[in-house]
Amino acid sequence: MQDLRQTKEYAQYMQSIGWSVVRCQISDTRCQIFVKKIPLFGTVAKLQRPLNTITAKQLDSFSKKHKISVLYVERSSNVRSTFEGFSEAKSSFVPAKTIHIDLTKSEKKLLSEMKPKTRYNVGLSQKRNVIIKASHNINTFGGLWGKSARGRGMFLPQIKEISALWRAFGNMAHILLAYSPLPTTHYSQPVAGVLMVRTATSAYYMYAAATAEGKKLFAPTLLAWEAIRLAKKRKCKVFDFEGIYDERYPSTKKWKGFTRFKEGFGGKIVTYPETLVKYYNWFVKILNI
Repeated sequence: MQDLRQTKEYAQYMQSIGWSVVRCQISDTRCQIFVKKIPLFGTVAKLQRPLNTITAKQLDSFSKKHKISVLYVERSSNVRSTFEGFSEAKSSFVPAKTIHIDLTKSEKKLLSEMKPKTRYNVGLSQKRNVIIKASHNINTFGGLWGKSARGRGMFLPQIKEISALWRAFGNMAHILLAYSPLPTTHYSQPVAGVLMVRTATSAYYMYAAATAEGKKLFAPTLLAWEAIRLAKKRKCKVFDFEGIYDERYPSTKKWKGFTRFKEGFGGKIVTYPETLVKYYNWFVKILNI
């Protein structure tokens, strides 16, 4: 199946946040490589989840042609091909470990495969009459996400990226918002939200946010379940939770909390090969970016 990062919608998203897109045919593989010039560091490129195997020699030829300073490769297969001259990167741009939910199963089966506590919390949120609504207001979701992120100690703004992703995917992007059942807050601000995007075969749980009230109502659990149901309704075969804690990358230690949340929905843990990097510029190699 084609990965999210090899779709035309994702290419549009990357262009809108400052990356150039090079579409190329390498051997029998059509792929898009994202390229960006960074002052002092040269040109950075990243190839993310190509459908077929590409060799180091082919990538060296591409890098020479486009004067690349450093190239990152994130493989889509668990087959660990030899990439001469490449080494393992310290971190990954795309989560290298995630959870896939098989959407070809019935809703009844999906519910039965959840952990008991997660299934209970879905029902509890429903009993508390949490209201779930589809929305097209990216500003409302962005504001909610920003507030939630600051509450978790995240101060890097990502509103631009969230809005760009929403615009790039168009009708393949979905916002679900949860509202408190209390009459005084019913029509005011949402207490939780999810932004999901789709390809022809898969749905991706890209951004999620919740207030303290939303968490007490277990709105995030109900929202995730409703996102899964929506993806199934749209004929997707896989629901990708888009990242969990990966012991290979220390930077993901802070993901342990939401990893437990995602694991509650069952599914299969998918582990991709480590991200590879090759430096074509000695100065950039010393900096080890």
